[in-house]
Amino acid sequence: MVNPLDSNTNDTSTTQSSSQTLAAVARREQPAETVIKNASIINVHTGELRHDRSLLISNGRIAAVTETGVGEVAEQSTIIDAKGEILAPGFLDTHVHYESSMVTATGFCRGVVPTGTTGAFMDPHEIGNVLGLKGIRQLLDEAANLPLKTFCTIPSCVPAAPGFEDAGAEIDTADIERALGWDDVIALGEMMNYPGVINGDDEVHAKLAATYAANQRATGHFASRETDANLDAYVASGISSCHESVRKQEALAKLRRGMWTMLRQGSAWKDIPETIRSITETDVDTRHLLLVSDDTHPDTITEKGHLDRVLRVAIANGLDPITAVQAVTINAAEYYDVDEDLGALSPGKIADIVFLDELSSIDVSRVMIDGSI
Repeated sequence: MVNPLDSNTNDTSTTQSSSQTLAAVARREQPAETVIKNASIINVHTGELRHDRSLLISNGRIAAVTETGVGEVAEQSTIIDAKGEILAPGFLDTHVHYESSMVTATGFCRGVVPTGTTGAFMDPHEIGNVLGLKGIRQLLDEAANLPLKTFCTIPSCVPAAPGFEDAGAEIDTADIERALGWDDVIALGEMMNYPGVINGDDEVHAKLAATYAANQRATGHFASRETDANLDAYVASGISSCHESVRKQEALAKLRRGMWTMLRQGSAWKDIPETIRSITETDVDTRHLLLVSDDTHPDTITEKGHLDRVLRVAIANGLDPITAVQAVTINAAEYYDVDEDLGALSPGKIADIVFLDELSSIDVSRVMIDGSI
Protein backbone atom coordinates (compact mmCIF):
# COMPACT_ATOMS: atom_id res chain seq x y z
CA MET A 1 0.00 0.00 0.00
CA VAL A 2 1.69 3.15 -1.24
CA ASN A 3 0.61 6.77 -1.16
CA PRO A 4 0.50 7.87 -4.83
CA LEU A 5 2.27 11.11 -3.92
CA ASP A 6 5.28 9.19 -2.61
CA SER A 7 5.43 6.36 -5.14
CA ASN A 8 7.17 8.06 -8.03
CA THR A 9 10.72 7.48 -9.21
CA ASN A 10 11.86 10.92 -8.10
CA ASP A 11 11.80 11.79 -4.41
CA THR A 12 8.92 14.25 -4.48
CA SER A 13 8.01 13.84 -0.82
CA THR A 14 8.26 16.97 1.30
CA THR A 15 11.16 15.83 3.46
CA GLN A 16 13.53 18.22 5.20
CA SER A 17 16.25 17.73 2.57
CA SER A 18 13.74 18.25 -0.24
CA SER A 19 12.39 21.48 1.23
CA GLN A 20 15.92 22.77 1.83
CA THR A 21 16.84 22.02 -1.78
CA LEU A 22 13.75 23.77 -3.13
CA ALA A 23 14.42 26.83 -0.98
CA ALA A 24 18.03 26.99 -2.17
CA VAL A 25 16.99 26.67 -5.82
CA ALA A 26 14.32 29.33 -5.41
CA ARG A 27 16.94 31.73 -3.99
CA ARG A 28 19.38 30.86 -6.84
CA GLU A 29 21.86 29.48 -4.31
CA GLN A 30 21.72 26.06 -5.96
CA PRO A 31 21.15 25.20 -9.63
CA ALA A 32 17.79 23.79 -10.66
CA GLU A 33 17.83 20.31 -12.13
CA THR A 34 15.52 21.47 -14.92
CA VAL A 35 14.54 24.88 -16.23
CA ILE A 36 11.59 25.35 -18.58
CA LYS A 37 11.89 28.75 -20.25
CA ASN A 38 9.88 30.90 -22.68
CA ALA A 39 6.54 29.49 -21.54
CA SER A 40 3.07 30.92 -21.09
CA ILE A 41 1.79 29.56 -17.79
CA ILE A 42 -1.81 29.12 -16.69
CA ASN A 43 -2.01 30.43 -13.14
CA VAL A 44 -5.00 28.51 -11.82
CA HIS A 45 -4.87 30.39 -8.52
CA THR A 46 -5.68 33.73 -10.16
CA GLY A 47 -7.11 32.71 -13.53
CA GLU A 48 -4.31 34.48 -15.42
CA LEU A 49 -2.30 33.42 -18.44
CA ARG A 50 1.22 34.71 -17.74
CA HIS A 51 3.64 34.97 -20.63
CA ASP A 52 7.46 34.76 -20.85
CA ARG A 53 7.75 32.63 -17.72
CA SER A 54 10.32 30.10 -16.56
CA LEU A 55 9.88 27.20 -14.16
CA LEU A 56 12.75 26.06 -11.93
CA ILE A 57 12.38 22.38 -11.03
CA SER A 58 14.31 20.14 -8.62
CA ASN A 59 13.48 16.91 -6.79
CA GLY A 60 10.43 16.56 -9.01
CA ARG A 61 8.88 19.76 -7.66
CA ILE A 62 8.62 23.38 -8.74
CA ALA A 63 10.97 25.65 -6.82
CA ALA A 64 10.04 28.93 -8.49
CA VAL A 65 8.14 30.56 -11.34
CA THR A 66 10.09 33.51 -12.73
CA GLU A 67 10.20 35.86 -15.66
CA THR A 68 12.28 34.36 -18.46
CA GLY A 69 15.64 36.11 -18.70
CA VAL A 70 15.72 37.26 -15.08
CA GLY A 71 18.66 35.62 -13.33
CA GLU A 72 21.31 33.37 -14.79
CA VAL A 73 20.67 29.71 -15.57
CA ALA A 74 23.37 27.35 -14.33
CA GLU A 75 25.23 25.36 -16.97
CA GLN A 76 24.44 22.09 -15.20
CA SER A 77 20.66 22.65 -15.44
CA THR A 78 18.72 20.82 -18.15
CA ILE A 79 17.05 23.48 -20.29
CA ILE A 80 13.69 22.96 -21.98
CA ASP A 81 12.73 25.79 -24.32
CA ALA A 82 8.94 25.88 -24.46
CA LYS A 83 9.07 28.38 -27.34
CA GLY A 84 5.83 30.01 -26.29
CA GLU A 85 3.90 26.84 -25.51
CA ILE A 86 1.21 27.09 -22.84
CA LEU A 87 1.84 25.16 -19.63
CA ALA A 88 -1.02 23.79 -17.53
CA PRO A 89 -0.95 21.68 -14.37
CA GLY A 90 -1.41 17.97 -14.94
CA PHE A 91 -5.08 17.09 -15.45
CA LEU A 92 -6.86 15.27 -12.62
CA ASP A 93 -9.94 13.10 -13.26
CA THR A 94 -12.01 13.21 -10.08
CA HIS A 95 -14.38 10.39 -11.06
CA VAL A 96 -13.33 7.52 -13.29
CA HIS A 97 -13.61 3.74 -13.58
CA TYR A 98 -10.51 2.17 -15.13
CA GLU A 99 -12.39 -1.05 -15.80
CA SER A 100 -14.81 0.72 -18.15
CA SER A 101 -11.87 1.24 -20.48
CA MET A 102 -11.53 -2.57 -20.64
CA VAL A 103 -7.81 -2.51 -19.94
CA THR A 104 -5.53 -2.93 -16.94
CA ALA A 105 -4.23 0.01 -14.94
CA THR A 106 -1.09 -0.17 -17.07
CA GLY A 107 -3.09 0.02 -20.27
CA PHE A 108 -5.18 2.89 -18.95
CA CYS A 109 -2.04 4.79 -17.96
CA ARG A 110 -0.53 4.23 -21.39
CA GLY A 111 -3.65 5.61 -23.03
CA VAL A 112 -4.37 8.71 -20.94
CA VAL A 113 -1.02 10.13 -19.81
CA PRO A 114 -0.03 11.35 -23.30
CA THR A 115 -3.35 13.26 -23.41
CA GLY A 116 -2.48 15.22 -20.26
CA THR A 117 -4.08 13.16 -17.48
CA THR A 118 -1.52 12.78 -14.69
CA GLY A 119 -3.79 11.80 -11.80
CA ALA A 120 -7.05 9.91 -11.35
CA PHE A 121 -9.46 9.35 -8.48
CA MET A 122 -10.71 5.94 -9.40
CA ASP A 123 -13.71 3.96 -8.12
CA PRO A 124 -12.98 0.28 -8.86
CA HIS A 125 -16.48 -0.98 -8.13
CA GLU A 126 -16.50 -3.15 -11.25
CA ILE A 127 -13.54 -5.28 -10.23
CA GLY A 128 -14.85 -5.02 -6.67
CA ASN A 129 -18.15 -6.55 -7.77
CA VAL A 130 -16.31 -9.66 -8.93
CA LEU A 131 -13.24 -9.99 -6.70
CA GLY A 132 -13.94 -7.79 -3.69
CA LEU A 133 -11.11 -6.16 -1.75
CA LYS A 134 -8.60 -8.71 -3.08
CA GLY A 135 -9.19 -7.60 -6.66
CA ILE A 136 -9.10 -3.92 -5.73
CA ARG A 137 -5.82 -4.44 -3.89
CA GLN A 138 -4.31 -6.16 -6.94
CA LEU A 139 -5.36 -3.27 -9.18
CA LEU A 140 -3.91 -0.69 -6.80
CA ASP A 141 -0.65 -2.58 -6.40
CA GLU A 142 -0.23 -2.55 -10.17
CA ALA A 143 -1.12 1.14 -10.36
CA ALA A 144 1.45 2.04 -7.68
CA ASN A 145 4.28 1.38 -10.15
CA LEU A 146 2.92 3.62 -12.91
CA PRO A 147 3.53 7.30 -13.77
CA LEU A 148 -0.20 8.02 -13.49
CA LYS A 149 -1.04 8.91 -9.89
CA THR A 150 -3.94 6.67 -8.87
CA PHE A 151 -6.06 7.47 -5.84
CA CYS A 152 -8.80 5.04 -4.87
CA THR A 153 -12.31 5.85 -3.73
CA ILE A 154 -13.35 2.58 -2.13
CA PRO A 155 -16.60 1.17 -3.58
CA SER A 156 -19.62 1.77 -1.35
CA CYS A 157 -22.19 -0.40 -3.14
CA VAL A 158 -20.92 -3.92 -3.83
CA PRO A 159 -23.00 -5.60 -5.06
CA ALA A 160 -24.53 -2.66 -6.87
CA ALA A 161 -28.02 -4.16 -6.91
CA PRO A 162 -28.45 -6.61 -4.00
CA GLY A 163 -30.93 -9.34 -4.83
CA PHE A 164 -30.73 -8.68 -8.56
CA GLU A 165 -27.20 -9.85 -9.30
CA ASP A 166 -24.69 -12.46 -8.23
CA ALA A 167 -21.36 -11.04 -9.34
CA GLY A 168 -19.36 -12.92 -6.73
CA ALA A 169 -18.33 -10.42 -4.08
CA GLU A 170 -19.60 -8.21 -1.30
CA ILE A 171 -17.98 -5.22 0.41
CA ASP A 172 -19.58 -4.49 3.76
CA THR A 173 -18.97 -1.82 6.38
CA ALA A 174 -16.13 -3.77 8.00
CA ASP A 175 -14.40 -4.09 4.62
CA ILE A 176 -14.78 -0.37 4.02
CA GLU A 177 -13.33 0.42 7.44
CA ARG A 178 -10.33 -1.76 6.61
CA ALA A 179 -9.78 -0.26 3.15
CA LEU A 180 -10.08 3.31 4.42
CA GLY A 181 -6.84 2.62 6.27
CA TRP A 182 -4.92 1.94 3.06
CA ASP A 183 -2.57 4.74 2.05
CA ASP A 184 -3.88 4.86 -1.52
CA VAL A 185 -7.57 5.12 -0.53
CA ILE A 186 -8.70 8.73 -0.37
CA ALA A 187 -12.51 8.62 -0.10
CA LEU A 188 -15.64 6.50 -0.15
CA GLY A 189 -16.71 5.72 -3.70
CA GLU A 190 -19.94 6.92 -5.24
CA MET A 191 -22.86 6.19 -2.92
CA MET A 192 -25.23 4.80 -5.53
CA ASN A 193 -27.84 3.72 -3.00
CA TYR A 194 -29.34 7.19 -2.76
CA PRO A 195 -32.76 5.83 -1.70
CA GLY A 196 -31.00 4.19 1.25
CA VAL A 197 -29.34 7.48 2.14
CA ILE A 198 -32.48 9.59 2.09
CA ASN A 199 -34.59 6.93 3.83
CA GLY A 200 -32.11 6.28 6.64
CA ASP A 201 -30.98 2.72 5.81
CA ASP A 202 -28.83 1.44 8.69
CA GLU A 203 -26.13 -0.26 6.58
CA VAL A 204 -25.79 2.70 4.22
CA HIS A 205 -25.40 5.17 7.07
CA ALA A 206 -22.97 2.83 8.84
CA LYS A 207 -20.73 3.03 5.76
CA LEU A 208 -20.99 6.81 5.77
CA ALA A 209 -20.21 6.94 9.49
CA ALA A 210 -17.13 4.75 8.98
CA THR A 211 -15.96 7.12 6.26
CA TYR A 212 -16.34 10.22 8.39
CA ALA A 213 -14.68 8.50 11.36
CA ALA A 214 -11.66 7.94 9.09
CA ASN A 215 -11.70 11.65 8.21
CA GLN A 216 -12.45 10.89 4.57
CA ARG A 217 -14.94 12.25 2.06
CA ALA A 218 -17.98 10.40 0.78
CA THR A 219 -18.51 10.88 -2.95
CA GLY A 220 -21.97 10.77 -4.44
CA HIS A 221 -24.28 9.39 -7.09
CA PHE A 222 -27.65 11.12 -6.84
CA ALA A 223 -29.21 9.69 -10.00
CA SER A 224 -32.51 11.48 -9.54
CA ARG A 225 -34.02 14.47 -11.25
CA GLU A 226 -35.26 15.77 -7.89
CA THR A 227 -33.94 19.13 -6.75
CA ASP A 228 -35.81 19.62 -3.48
CA ALA A 229 -36.19 17.77 -0.16
CA ASN A 230 -34.63 14.47 -1.21
CA LEU A 231 -31.56 16.24 -2.59
CA ASP A 232 -31.36 18.18 0.67
CA ALA A 233 -31.47 14.89 2.59
CA TYR A 234 -28.70 13.43 0.44
CA VAL A 235 -26.43 16.44 0.93
CA ALA A 236 -27.27 16.67 4.63
CA SER A 237 -25.95 13.12 5.05
CA GLY A 238 -22.47 14.51 4.35
CA ILE A 239 -22.03 13.34 0.76
CA SER A 240 -20.08 16.11 -0.92
CA SER A 241 -20.06 15.51 -4.68
CA CYS A 242 -22.14 14.13 -7.52
CA HIS A 243 -21.50 13.31 -11.18
CA GLU A 244 -25.05 12.29 -12.12
CA SER A 245 -26.52 15.61 -13.30
CA VAL A 246 -27.98 15.43 -16.79
CA ARG A 247 -29.85 18.75 -16.84
CA LYS A 248 -28.86 22.33 -16.14
CA GLN A 249 -31.31 22.54 -13.23
CA GLU A 250 -29.84 19.52 -11.44
CA ALA A 251 -26.26 20.75 -11.69
CA LEU A 252 -27.27 24.22 -10.53
CA ALA A 253 -29.24 22.84 -7.57
CA LYS A 254 -26.20 20.86 -6.43
CA LEU A 255 -23.84 23.81 -6.82
CA ARG A 256 -26.20 25.96 -4.77
CA ARG A 257 -26.17 23.37 -1.98
CA GLY A 258 -22.39 23.43 -1.78
CA MET A 259 -21.81 20.13 -3.56
CA TRP A 260 -18.76 19.67 -5.71
CA THR A 261 -20.57 19.22 -9.00
CA MET A 262 -18.94 16.91 -11.52
CA LEU A 263 -20.04 17.46 -15.11
CA ARG A 264 -19.55 14.26 -17.09
CA GLN A 265 -18.51 13.55 -20.65
CA GLY A 266 -17.87 9.85 -21.10
CA SER A 267 -18.42 7.44 -23.96
CA ALA A 268 -22.08 6.74 -23.17
CA TRP A 269 -23.06 9.63 -20.91
CA LYS A 270 -22.44 12.90 -22.76
CA ASP A 271 -23.91 15.43 -20.38
CA ILE A 272 -21.71 18.52 -20.69
CA PRO A 273 -23.46 20.28 -23.61
CA GLU A 274 -26.55 20.49 -21.38
CA THR A 275 -25.12 20.66 -17.86
CA ILE A 276 -22.48 23.30 -18.65
CA ARG A 277 -25.39 25.72 -19.03
CA SER A 278 -25.50 25.80 -15.22
CA ILE A 279 -22.29 27.84 -15.53
CA THR A 280 -22.47 29.60 -18.89
CA GLU A 281 -26.03 30.89 -18.43
CA THR A 282 -25.61 32.02 -14.82
CA ASP A 283 -23.18 34.00 -12.69
CA VAL A 284 -22.47 31.23 -10.18
CA ASP A 285 -19.00 30.76 -8.74
CA THR A 286 -17.05 27.88 -10.30
CA ARG A 287 -14.87 26.84 -7.35
CA HIS A 288 -16.93 23.65 -6.92
CA LEU A 289 -17.02 22.83 -10.63
CA LEU A 290 -15.32 19.59 -11.70
CA LEU A 291 -15.12 17.98 -15.15
CA VAL A 292 -14.91 14.18 -15.26
CA SER A 293 -14.86 11.26 -17.67
CA ASP A 294 -16.59 8.56 -15.56
CA ASP A 295 -16.79 5.67 -18.08
CA THR A 296 -14.64 5.95 -21.19
CA HIS A 297 -14.28 3.17 -23.74
CA PRO A 298 -10.86 2.40 -25.23
CA ASP A 299 -11.75 3.60 -28.72
CA THR A 300 -12.83 6.96 -27.30
CA ILE A 301 -9.46 7.38 -25.58
CA THR A 302 -7.39 6.34 -28.59
CA GLU A 303 -9.41 8.31 -31.15
CA LYS A 304 -10.57 11.39 -29.23
CA GLY A 305 -8.61 11.58 -25.99
CA HIS A 306 -9.43 11.61 -22.30
CA LEU A 307 -9.74 14.74 -20.13
CA ASP A 308 -8.38 16.79 -23.02
CA ARG A 309 -11.51 15.73 -24.93
CA VAL A 310 -13.73 16.60 -21.96
CA LEU A 311 -12.13 20.05 -21.81
CA ARG A 312 -12.63 20.61 -25.53
CA VAL A 313 -16.33 19.77 -25.25
CA ALA A 314 -16.78 22.14 -22.31
CA ILE A 315 -14.94 24.96 -24.09
CA ALA A 316 -16.84 24.38 -27.34
CA ASN A 317 -20.06 24.78 -25.34
CA GLY A 318 -19.10 28.15 -23.94
CA LEU A 319 -16.95 27.54 -20.86
CA ASP A 320 -13.97 29.86 -20.51
CA PRO A 321 -10.79 27.84 -21.26
CA ILE A 322 -8.98 28.79 -18.06
CA THR A 323 -12.09 28.04 -15.99
CA ALA A 324 -12.21 24.66 -17.71
CA VAL A 325 -8.57 23.96 -16.83
CA GLN A 326 -9.23 24.97 -13.22
CA ALA A 327 -12.01 22.35 -13.10
CA VAL A 328 -9.51 19.54 -13.75
CA THR A 329 -6.60 20.95 -11.76
CA ILE A 330 -6.86 23.20 -8.71
CA ASN A 331 -10.56 22.49 -8.07
CA ALA A 332 -9.93 18.76 -8.29
CA ALA A 333 -6.93 18.90 -5.97
CA GLU A 334 -8.80 21.01 -3.43
CA TYR A 335 -11.78 18.65 -3.41
CA TYR A 336 -9.64 15.67 -2.45
CA ASP A 337 -7.32 17.74 -0.23
CA VAL A 338 -4.18 17.06 -2.26
CA ASP A 339 -3.67 20.69 -3.30
CA GLU A 340 -0.52 20.95 -1.21
CA ASP A 341 1.09 18.76 -3.88
CA LEU A 342 -1.04 18.83 -7.02
CA GLY A 343 -3.28 21.04 -9.12
CA ALA A 344 -1.16 24.13 -9.81
CA LEU A 345 2.13 25.36 -11.24
CA SER A 346 3.44 27.22 -8.22
CA PRO A 347 6.34 26.85 -5.78
CA GLY A 348 6.36 23.58 -3.88
CA LYS A 349 3.97 21.69 -6.15
CA ILE A 350 4.91 18.43 -7.86
CA ALA A 351 6.05 19.15 -11.42
CA ASP A 352 3.23 17.44 -13.31
CA ILE A 353 2.92 19.67 -16.36
CA VAL A 354 0.93 19.59 -19.61
CA PHE A 355 2.42 21.41 -22.61
CA LEU A 356 -0.23 22.87 -24.91
CA ASP A 357 0.28 24.21 -28.41
CA GLU A 358 -3.02 26.09 -28.16
CA LEU A 359 -5.33 26.75 -25.22
CA SER A 360 -8.89 26.61 -26.54
CA SER A 361 -8.24 23.39 -28.49
CA ILE A 362 -6.33 21.77 -25.57
CA ASP A 363 -3.75 20.56 -28.07
CA VAL A 364 -1.36 18.51 -25.89
CA SER A 365 2.17 18.27 -27.28
CA ARG A 366 3.95 16.55 -24.36
CA VAL A 367 3.54 15.77 -20.68
CA MET A 368 5.95 16.04 -17.74
CA ILE A 369 5.42 13.92 -14.63
CA ASP A 370 7.47 14.40 -11.46
CA GLY A 371 9.80 16.73 -13.35
CA SER A 372 10.55 14.30 -16.19
CA ILE A 373 9.16 14.08 -19.72
